[in-house]
Amino acid sequence: MVLHGAALVASGARRVAVIIEPAQPARIASLPMAAYGLTEREQEVTRLLLQGNATTEIAEHLVVSAHTVQQHLKSVFDKTGVHSRRDLVGKVFFAYYEPRVSDNEQRAAEGRVLRGGPLNRRSDA
Repeated sequence: MVLHGAALVASGARRVAVIIEPAQPARIASLPMAAYGLTEREQEVTRLLLQGNATTEIAEHLVVSAHTVQQHLKSVFDKTGVHSRRDLVGKVFFAYYEPRVSDNEQRAAEGRVLRGGPLNRRSDA
């Protein structure tokens, strides 16, 4: 869930507007990585890896050497308890995305609104 709040001041009365909406995966992607204690650079490397980039592509994008990328990946693997890129992708998918996909499959079968759908549709929790 994403929570937005804003102070409203009209005619001297103070009010607060609160909006709650489903969190899109792109908005919360950094949360699981931060939970593992990944540095900002390790999160960037992980994000690029999860997008399917090779070591050389990650290095070019971040303007570092391939060796530096490998060092960051070694640190990411240590912190997340995995031993390979494939293990990391699997861990991220099954821990954070697969439950949402499964929930939405069940919601679709029941004719209920999907979570993480278009913002103009109401999401029932």
